Amino acid sequence: SGSHRNGLSRNNINKNPHNLERVIEKYKNLAKEALGIGDKILHENYLQHSDHYARILSEVNKRNIPQETPKTDSNKSIE
Repeated sequence: SGSHRNGLSRNNINKNPHNLERVIEKYKNLAKEALGIGDKILHENYLQHSDHYARILSEVNKRNIPQETPKTDSNKSIE
């Protein structure tokens, strides 16, 4: 049942913007540390992870924006 719990928490990360922001921040810090010790490959690796989660975050944020309250007048320009 341990792996089942892990699967659930992984799904929660993908749906929770706050968790995603923490994960992105973690990888950015790890990337900085890797660069600090001169490990460019590890640095790139961590940056790719943070980019990956940043993309998920922007998708989640798009989905979470309520459609009935547009913040701009972009819906008028469609007409």
